[in-house]
Amino acid sequence: MRELTEGSPLKNLMPIVAAVLLATTAAACSSGDGDSGGGPVELMLWHGQNDIAAKSMDKLVESFNRSHPNIKVKTDSGGATADTMLPKVTAAFAAGTFPDVAYMYGSWGAALARSPKVPNLKKYIGASDVNWDDFWPNSRATATINGKVIGFPSAADDLTVLYNKKLLADAGLKPPSPTWSWDDFRSMARKLTNAEDKTYGTTWAVSGGEETTWLLWPLLWQHGGSILSKDEKKAAFNSPAGVRALTLVQQMTLQDKSVYVDTSPAEKGQKLFESGRLGMFLAGPWVLPDVQAAKVDYGIAPMPGTNGDHQTVSGMDNWAVFDHGSRRVKAAVEFLTWLTKPEQQLVWMNDTGSLPTRKSITSLPGYQEYTKKYPGVDVVTENLVNAKQIRPVISKYPRVSGFVAQAIAAALLGKSDPQSALNDAANKSDALLKVPGQ
Repeated sequence: MRELTEGSPLKNLMPIVAAVLLATTAAACSSGDGDSGGGPVELMLWHGQNDIAAKSMDKLVESFNRSHPNIKVKTDSGGATADTMLPKVTAAFAAGTFPDVAYMYGSWGAALARSPKVPNLKKYIGASDVNWDDFWPNSRATATINGKVIGFPSAADDLTVLYNKKLLADAGLKPPSPTWSWDDFRSMARKLTNAEDKTYGTTWAVSGGEETTWLLWPLLWQHGGSILSKDEKKAAFNSPAGVRALTLVQQMTLQDKSVYVDTSPAEKGQKLFESGRLGMFLAGPWVLPDVQAAKVDYGIAPMPGTNGDHQTVSGMDNWAVFDHGSRRVKAAVEFLTWLTKPEQQLVWMNDTGSLPTRKSITSLPGYQEYTKKYPGVDVVTENLVNAKQIRPVISKYPRVSGFVAQAIAAALLGKSDPQSALNDAANKSDALLKVPGQ
């Protein structure tokens, strides 16, 4: 699954919409009468998936319903994509039509945790059949906000580097090694750039929001920097570490001219890679089906490192649970316990190219067949160990991210130097973080 991209006006408004609706309308909705009545418990799942992923989810739910006659799960897209699920759910809170379970991006966790319509599942996760510790540590952290468990991990991914084998060979370059550095990345990008045929070394999205900023965080962390202060009350990304990170990208863009600056929310950078005009693409497993369909001969390498540090950033999402009474909450936990078991997850992975959400999945007999179906995905999975930090799990983070995205765009478009751009973003962030509540 993809992590939130905020290039469109709607996506930029979502954190604000969530903050208002979750705080002011959720409490007015009743808890429902889900505890009453006999017969099977009926649950509504909004998955937000389409095409192959939607069919795979329907297949899994049908299998669950056959083997669990006491629970009947109905699936629906929720009338929304995964990107637009948050405003859909908040509107449903106001109308009292919200589902029992929905696919929600990890960056929305703090806003969801404040809602009284999101129960704390902490008392359930210690059960042996849940096997909570088998989920990746940053997945568990994304689902847990200030001690409140809002759901089960639904997806794991991380940024790696996809490269076009043919373009590298034509430029006389060897594939990146697991120990390559950002100096290597810059040098390769420069050699892969050809102005005459409009081929670029790499790309960077500057349409705004998380699609822009999360590309920078690995560089920041590798230089020893942080996004926010330890108490999460002030910006820290404008430190020397942040300036060094953004300066490198600006130099590659303005001096080397090896970066295709993608100003479109339609993500033209991916299309460039699929068309064979982009040498290296910072992305994750969600693009593999499209890249394979485009018949690109690709390879995958971990993120370049700084002094041997190859930290990356991950996008962990959740199956959030909503409160229609304790009977339905308990049934939702039973369903998600089944859905997130290794055997079911491997089915999902084979259908969609998603990464394993649990460590134990890699030991299943069918895992090797999965890696053969999606060449290089094992590198992406192994790279999860380099996802050592998570983005701030606070409701104001999406807006902070938007300020940083503006700073990155200003630097890459030559409108500001990195220090000034990041200072401006930090001032805006500090003012926001001082405001009590949302």
